Amino acid sequence: MTRIFRDFWDSSLTARLTRRVLVIVAATFLLLLAILKIQYLMERDSLRDATLQMQAYDISSRTIVDESGAPKVVLPEGLHAAYSRPDRPYVYLILDGEGRVLASSHGMEEPLAPVPAQGEDPLFRNVDLSTGIDYYGITVPLGNTPFHVQVAQGPAHSDVLEDSLIEEFLEHSWPFLLALALGISAVTVWTVRQSLAPVRRLSYMARNIGPASLDRRLPEDNLPSEITPLVHAVNTSLQRIESGYRREREFTANAAHELRTPLAVLKANIETLSSLEEVPQLIDELGDIERLVTQLLRLAQVDNLVLRPGEEADLHAVALAVAQQLASMALASGKSIELTGEQGRVPVRGHADFLALALRNLVENALAHAPRSTSVEIRVGADASVSVIDEGPGVSQGDTARIFERFVRVKPGAYKGAGLGLSIAQRVAAAHGGSISVGREPGRGAVFTLKLPGDPPVSAP
Repeated sequence: MTRIFRDFWDSSLTARLTRRVLVIVAATFLLLLAILKIQYLMERDSLRDATLQMQAYDISSRTIVDESGAPKVVLPEGLHAAYSRPDRPYVYLILDGEGRVLASSHGMEEPLAPVPAQGEDPLFRNVDLSTGIDYYGITVPLGNTPFHVQVAQGPAHSDVLEDSLIEEFLEHSWPFLLALALGISAVTVWTVRQSLAPVRRLSYMARNIGPASLDRRLPEDNLPSEITPLVHAVNTSLQRIESGYRREREFTANAAHELRTPLAVLKANIETLSSLEEVPQLIDELGDIERLVTQLLRLAQVDNLVLRPGEEADLHAVALAVAQQLASMALASGKSIELTGEQGRVPVRGHADFLALALRNLVENALAHAPRSTSVEIRVGADASVSVIDEGPGVSQGDTARIFERFVRVKPGAYKGAGLGLSIAQRVAAAHGGSISVGREPGRGAVFTLKLPGDPPVSAP
């Protein structure tokens, strides 16, 4: 019980729901009491008015006019005793047309209220100045005579006593009402806690999911409909985390393998170094290792790439810069680079350096597979796309999906490289919300197209 009331004041979902439910219950309870009070007052006033009319009719029926024209009230013993009590709970008066008292129950000489005119409310509430008693009464005509009957009830009548009993009951029943409120609070807290028990079980299961148990998922059966979408979203996130974690482990293993081989070769060559003539070969091997490390660093940078709002690049300028950078490499291998398509500014939302990195990898891949004395075309499109076209053997249908995976080389040993260039290019495209597709140009070789999303942004003049 102590824990239940302690939980009522914390910031948990259980406490919040409990407090809100109790506020609603309390507001409903108070509204119900107010409605009952209003209904009681209406019924009480209606009953009191009806009682006064009955008393006035009773007095009228027992009033006679003698031969001299004076009214006289003749009451049976029971009524006479009620209208003769010294505390004056009930009184009556017989008034003439001008409101003078002709007869009364307690020798009263002044009327309690003036005789109402035609159409006025016959009910009244007034204080008898001679006794200080607050009366509530009614004035009605006495049949076809010029007289009026005035009857009234004082605070000692039975209806007032009944009201006092009700008020006294309410005053002395607060311990019961308090105990009832505490009981409702405890039951509400317990009910809410039981309703949220599945959420606590899910929290416990989620806390036990770690790097060694990423294959676990939270159960989605027998849950409240409000919780199921959240649990499904958590499971989807866990699936993505597991996939990313698995890729990172594979990446680490592949990177270690790719670095181990050239380092082992380099170590063996250094150990068997017999003359300085072998130094250029060692430098070339060190260059391969340096390129691999550089690509690994670039891949890590691409994985953390986040575009800033409003960041913009010129796709034509990026393509021109890449063509100029790789021109010497192409000439050294007996090939050339041709820049075609849009020659003006092609603004896109993106990071110029990373777009250049992706395009450079695509062009280097094309140069590696293109035959000598051929040209690699860089075609810039007005639809925020850039294509790299070579005259090599192309990509087979079965390899189009694999070539973008890390450390994948379709023909190992045929070309230098660790198989990271296309993977980096695809990651850059994905970070920009775009994609890279691969196809075949009729009469030529492979076509790699980098497509960025949406319409190009409008640049300020």
